[in-house]
Amino acid sequence: MPHSLGALQEHLDNAHITEIMVVEGGHVWLEDAQGIHPGGTLTHEQVAQCVERISRASGRRVDLLSPVLDARLSDGSRACVVVPPIAVNGTTIAIRKFSKRILPLAAFGATTFTDAIKGLIRDRLNVIVSGATSSGKTSLLSAAASHFDPTERLVVVEDTAELRFNNSHVVRLQTRPANVEGVGEVTLQQLVRTSLRLRPDRLIVGEVRGAEAIDMLLALTSGHRGSWATVHATSATDTISRLSSMITRDSPQWTQHQAHELVTHAVDAIVHIRRQPSGRRSVHEIVQMGDGVPETVWKSP
Repeated sequence: MPHSLGALQEHLDNAHITEIMVVEGGHVWLEDAQGIHPGGTLTHEQVAQCVERISRASGRRVDLLSPVLDARLSDGSRACVVVPPIAVNGTTIAIRKFSKRILPLAAFGATTFTDAIKGLIRDRLNVIVSGATSSGKTSLLSAAASHFDPTERLVVVEDTAELRFNNSHVVRLQTRPANVEGVGEVTLQQLVRTSLRLRPDRLIVGEVRGAEAIDMLLALTSGHRGSWATVHATSATDTISRLSSMITRDSPQWTQHQAHELVTHAVDAIVHIRRQPSGRRSVHEIVQMGDGVPETVWKSP
């Protein structure tokens, strides 16, 4: 198998496993519907082989000068590798697997929820999907995209390509780290700016977390209606604070008030998703902005 990950490939092939983790240089932990449990131990040579194959398959380097690697594997899984001395107790690997099919919106909530999401799409509102790590943000956005008008042109920018689409007209852009000489980096902020010159009917930004936030929000206020993005946040209202903080952190000339105003004027709705103790991902709340003030329009029972 040309892209085999060696000792980890059997777990990658197991449809019931959703996350593969290697800690302390060799101890394997696996996550499935029942939770996280031990998955055996790898030798130093096996771990090194896995890291080398992840690096080669993704075309991205990981070494002493670049000790962190974020990569997309050929099957769509996302891999993160951290090597010593940054990983204090030994090489760490985390591979998150994604469903090979796009889930229906009904998988995330009741009919009233799916109707609300379809309304956001129909009215071309700018939507942020928020939630914690592994809460289902990517899966939900992919499900929503399947309801976009098939004639629309989607321009998608991501740090690591994860979103899945069955739409017919999609332009996908992915960031690139600097090379060994420290040049050639292409950031998410640069890609957001580039995307606006590619005539998007809808701009899709995966995992907003830095300087790209202000460019995205300014784009949303300049006529790019119906755009969607994801962001890590603990609640729908916390999403507003998170985006505001990204602006003031990377553009200190902006005051907190100005940042808050930009967020509440650029974003029309926030869909917050949670992962239940059972492992099921479901939407917890939908908030819409009314005159810059968040108002809950749907909440799970």
